[in-house]
Amino acid sequence: MEIRTVDPADQALVREFWEVGRVADEHERQWSTYWAWETALVYLTTPNQWRELHLLGAFESGRMIGALECSLPVRDNTSSAGFDLYVDPAHRRRGVGTALVEQLMPDLAERDRRVVMVEVNTPIAGAPSAGMGFAERHGFAPALVQEHRVLDLPATEGRWPGLAAEVAPAHADYELVTWFDTVPDEFLEGYCALQHAFNDEAPSGELEIEAEHWDEQRVRGKEERFRRAGRHEVCTVAVAPDGAVVGLTEMIVSDHEPDRAMQCGTLVLPGHRGHRLGLALKVANQTSLRDRFPAVRGVHAWNADVNEHMNAINARLGFTTVERLVEVQREVTS
Repeated sequence: MEIRTVDPADQALVREFWEVGRVADEHERQWSTYWAWETALVYLTTPNQWRELHLLGAFESGRMIGALECSLPVRDNTSSAGFDLYVDPAHRRRGVGTALVEQLMPDLAERDRRVVMVEVNTPIAGAPSAGMGFAERHGFAPALVQEHRVLDLPATEGRWPGLAAEVAPAHADYELVTWFDTVPDEFLEGYCALQHAFNDEAPSGELEIEAEHWDEQRVRGKEERFRRAGRHEVCTVAVAPDGAVVGLTEMIVSDHEPDRAMQCGTLVLPGHRGHRLGLALKVANQTSLRDRFPAVRGVHAWNADVNEHMNAINARLGFTTVERLVEVQREVTS
């Protein structure tokens, strides 16, 4: 077996890398959300000034049987790294994943990365996934447990008008504004402030993360990558009486997977909680999503199991837990 770097300029090799990831991620999982090739191609091959991406492949007889995608933030969280690891199910338990991780660690140490994080999917009940077993054997400790939930839009949209009417009196002084794909200039500063606040305000367990830096350049760069990848963002914000943007929720839809949407972050700033803005934002956002993208049948969301408020909102909306995503971390060793 040989471990070597995957050149992003080699599209055929990148496709092979993506295929290994797809087969591994979908193995024995009903609710895989592995990304479409057209989306992956953009993100795996396009330079991004906010993070460095390193791809490693494990090869046997000229065929890739393992893949590791490592992301290194460069503007914030510069002492940490994250990676996704995939091994072809037919080649598991042969040391492929171990070889990839052992190849990565010295490089992370040279780059002064102190901690490395990985997301691992595992069933709600029964035996842990192979990924959880691998993480434990290699010294990764659980830092945050998230519930992977799915919402059936056609089956639950009938409850939205009632929920909207229920919470409307509590946020009468606030305006809910929705946009698609591009953050309007007048909301850009507030949008960046909310994105900056996420890592400080949302439950993060034992994860060693810091607030992210967001500015116009980062926002417009993200929007351009979305356009190239065929992705669309539906964003709803809450605007306070003084014009400040104090809450938001976002969902992503892909042209290449038009039947599903991904719920991104939902946040209301502390000084504006108690007005039921969280539920109001999500109902408004889902309504706009349904109007603009009627082919979407389901929404996938991930929330920390300790986030009681957001979990209660999702229960009112009709989300059902289908599996768990455990964020694990360990110190980098050379």
